[in-house]
Amino acid sequence: MKVFYLLLLSFGIVSYSFAQVQTNSVKKASRIVKSEDFRSLSDDSGYYLFPHFGMRYGPYIKDQYSGIQDLSLYYGLGFGFRRQNLSLESGLSFFHHDSSPYYVEVTGDFLGISGSGSPNLVLPFTFRYDIPTGARGNIRVGAFLNSNVSVFGFESDVKNRSGQILTREGELVDYTLDLVRKSPFFFKTGIHSRIRVFNSAFLNFELGQFFTLGPNRIYELRIENNPPIRLSRSWEGFSWTFGGILPLTVFEEKLRKKE
Repeated sequence: MKVFYLLLLSFGIVSYSFAQVQTNSVKKASRIVKSEDFRSLSDDSGYYLFPHFGMRYGPYIKDQYSGIQDLSLYYGLGFGFRRQNLSLESGLSFFHHDSSPYYVEVTGDFLGISGSGSPNLVLPFTFRYDIPTGARGNIRVGAFLNSNVSVFGFESDVKNRSGQILTREGELVDYTLDLVRKSPFFFKTGIHSRIRVFNSAFLNFELGQFFTLGPNRIYELRIENNPPIRLSRSWEGFSWTFGGILPLTVFEEKLRKKE
């Protein structure tokens, strides 16, 4: 009788273990199928979200001040559509352009005027082309062309400025600085790479060069009663951007499977 009970117990343990192995195999197979489905959907043409942030480094125009830079911090949310190797993106971005100090030569002396910030709400338009690489296309590389329009600027505090500058001789001189003209357009071109993560989305990293077709800001500087001096700023320079590519079809499929 004891032998019978031992055999029955052993049979139960073996059956339970076999059932667990089968269950785990089914779950693993199901995860693999889901992963492949999401991978396929992420490669399909369709709409996606594009959160991003980055920085621009613009060198100062005068060689003797080569260590001084104009900087921009930008971030936003884009909405794009990809069809095979081509993508179009738009959205909204917030750019904060921080200008380095102005250095003006007056009567043989260089006078420094503190820089100015120029926060702007920007509407970007981007055209991209990329190709998949590797056996499974987990990395896509390509090039892009981006145009930007500043639709709203928070710069009332930098349109008209006045103050005093200290010369080398220790003399204080009065100055006024007025914004007399501005252009809302600036552009960027460069290369980018997209790396697949979690079999359903991509990380995007790009290196670019900002350029303009003319100055973005033209200021008129007057020191004491001297004739006015024209100063210009252009939002140009090297940049990097980091973001994510979140295909909407993948999220729709995940939500559908949860229902």
